[in-house]
Amino acid sequence: NKPGRLRPELVAPVIKRNFEQLKKNGVAVPMKIMASIKDLPEGGSYTFPDGTILKQSDVVEKERKGRKVVICGDTLDCRALEGLAEGADILVHEATNTHLAGIDAGTTVKAVIADAMKHGHSTPHIAGNFAKKIGAKRLLLNHFSARYRGDQSLESMTIMTRIERQAIKASGLGENNVAAVW
Repeated sequence: NKPGRLRPELVAPVIKRNFEQLKKNGVAVPMKIMASIKDLPEGGSYTFPDGTILKQSDVVEKERKGRKVVICGDTLDCRALEGLAEGADILVHEATNTHLAGIDAGTTVKAVIADAMKHGHSTPHIAGNFAKKIGAKRLLLNHFSARYRGDQSLESMTIMTRIERQAIKASGLGENNVAAVW
């Protein structure tokens, strides 16, 4: 998570109004008080010489939730990443090979999976299963075999849609949360 941002438009006028008195009180650079106010603990406040009290909660925005992006390159087996990857907002996972009926003539699902595994690659099913295991919110598939051109032709987009559907089925994610990115 990221700390909230200071709202200087709320703090600067008070500092400017108290500028001379702050200097007399030994504050060499009064505008640097903004950093002190931002770093106050939750519930903390700062009192200026004129009696103005600024509460940290009034001038610092709420903490911003961070995002977790996990990238798995040529990785058939991602078990070593499971703990770190758990709850990922986005999982980028290679899906080099798959079997597409009508396109991959002369081969079988088992043969394609065996070939992918032999070369340390994954399939959309493997990527989808890993996404499901770690509870990823979104899955982006990449690093496809050269036999899938990945251009803007209808044929390529149809192939990529079929690849996405395999990952959707394995991951349990909705179609708006899985994309083949080429």
